[in-house]
Amino acid sequence: MKFRLATLATLLLFTSTASFAGVVTSSSNVDFLAIDGQKASKSLLKETRSFNINDNGKHQVVVRVSEIVRSGSDRTLFESDPIVVTFQGSNEDIQISAPKLDNERDVNNFKRAPKISVKTLSGTELKSTQEYLKQEGFLPSVNLIENLSEYNTSGAAAAVPAFATTAMPAAVPMSGAGKAVKGKVTVQGENVAEQMLQYWYQQADKATQARFLDWAKNHK
Repeated sequence: MKFRLATLATLLLFTSTASFAGVVTSSSNVDFLAIDGQKASKSLLKETRSFNINDNGKHQVVVRVSEIVRSGSDRTLFESDPIVVTFQGSNEDIQISAPKLDNERDVNNFKRAPKISVKTLSGTELKSTQEYLKQEGFLPSVNLIENLSEYNTSGAAAAVPAFATTAMPAAVPMSGAGKAVKGKVTVQGENVAEQMLQYWYQQADKATQARFLDWAKNHK
C-alpha cells in the first residue's frame, strides 16, 4: 500500500512538473540567433530549432528568416535582418514561424512589415511584440548580443530590460572633462564605437598610444 502511494505521488509530481515546462520550436525558415538575451548556443538549443522554457513569463528571441526565392528564372537566398520577438510563455509547446516566401514580391512585403507568428501547438495565437534589431559595429553579427543588450535598455517596443547584459568592456563612462573613466563599465549614454577606442587607448602603454595618435592623424 505504501509503495503504491509513493508511486502515485511520484507520478503526480512528474506530471505537474512536465505540464509547467514547454518546448519552443521554429519553422524551417526561422533560425534562433538569441534566446532571452543570450546567444543561441548549443547549450541553450535542445535541437537545431528548439529550446525549453520552464515558465509562462515573458521571453524574447532574436530570429532570422531565410528562404530560397524565385527571381525571374533564377533562385536566390534571402536572409532577413535580425528580428526581435518578445512573447508571453505558455504551459503548452510553442511554435514560432514565418510565412512562406516564394518570390521577390513576398520578400519585399516581408521586409516592409515582417510578421512572425507565435502560437501554441493547439493553435492559440500568443501576444507578441516584434521589430527589427538595429545593428551597429564593424561586424554586426559578431556584436549581436551587445546590440541586443543596448536594445533591451532602450525602452523600445520589444525590449526586456531584465535580459540586458552588462558584459560590454568597450563601453566606458565619460567624466565631466570628456575623458573616459578607467576601470568602470556602462552601456548607457555614449557612442559604443567611440567608447571602444577610448577604452583600448587607455589600456595601452605610452608608446602604443603615441603610435596610435600618429596613425589617426595620417588617416583623417
